[in-house]
Amino acid sequence: MAAAMGDPALCKLQFAPFSSALDVGFWHELTQKKLNEYRLDEAPKNIKGYYYNGDSAGLPARLTLEFSAFDMSAPTPARCCPATGTLYNTNTLEAFKAADKKLLLEQAANEIWESIKSGAALDNPVLLNKFLLLTFADLKKYHFYYWFCSPALCLPESIPLVQGPVGLDQRFSPKQIQDLERAYDNLCQTEGVPALPYFLIKYDENTVLVSLLKHYSDFFQSQRTKLLCSADPGHLTPGQ
Repeated sequence: MAAAMGDPALCKLQFAPFSSALDVGFWHELTQKKLNEYRLDEAPKNIKGYYYNGDSAGLPARLTLEFSAFDMSAPTPARCCPATGTLYNTNTLEAFKAADKKLLLEQAANEIWESIKSGAALDNPVLLNKFLLLTFADLKKYHFYYWFCSPALCLPESIPLVQGPVGLDQRFSPKQIQDLERAYDNLCQTEGVPALPYFLIKYDENTVLVSLLKHYSDFFQSQRTKLLCSADPGHLTPGQ
C-alpha cells in the first residue's frame, strides 16, 4: 500500500556516484596516443567506458575504462551499459592542477540538460551517461595523474518515496519474470546492443512488454501498468 507523500517512516531516494576503474590497458593506450598522436595537443577527446549492474553487494558502482576507451566504435562488453566521456589530457602537472574543474563539470552537466530538453536523450539515452577525465602523463617517470567525474543534475530537494521498494519477485510472477527477460533480451538483440541503460515496461497478468524511451508516447497508450526502468549499478536501497 502506498504511503502518504513525505511519510517519515519511508526513506528518501539515494544517489551513489560512480567510482572510476581505469584498467592498466587504458594507461598504456594513453601513453601511445600521447607519443604518437596527441603530442602537445590539449584539445578535448571523446572516449568511452562502461558499467555493469550485476556486481556483488558491497562493491561500488564502477565505471570502467580499458584500452578500447579511445575507439568510439569498439563494442561494449556483454551485459554492460555504455558511457561516453571527454578526455582532457594536459601537457604539464601545473596545467593539470590549474584546470578549472568546476567549469568543466558545469559544461558537461549543461550538455546533459540540453539533451533532455531537446529530446536527444530519448533517441540516444547514452547521452545521459557522461563522464569527465582530466589527466597528466609524466612519461619520463611513468607517473600518471587523473581526476574523474561523473556529472549529475542537482534536484531542488531530496525525493521522498511514496511507497517502499520491493523485489522483482514480489511484484512479478515467475512467468512474468521469464517474459520480461525474454522481451528485454529480444530488444537488445534487435537494437544490436549488449544492454539497455534505460527502457520502458508495461505489463498485466498475462504479458510483459519492453520498449525504448523514444517510443514512450505510443508504447504507453494502454491500460497496462507502466514502468520507467534503469540499469542501476549501485547497491543503495532505495537508490540509483
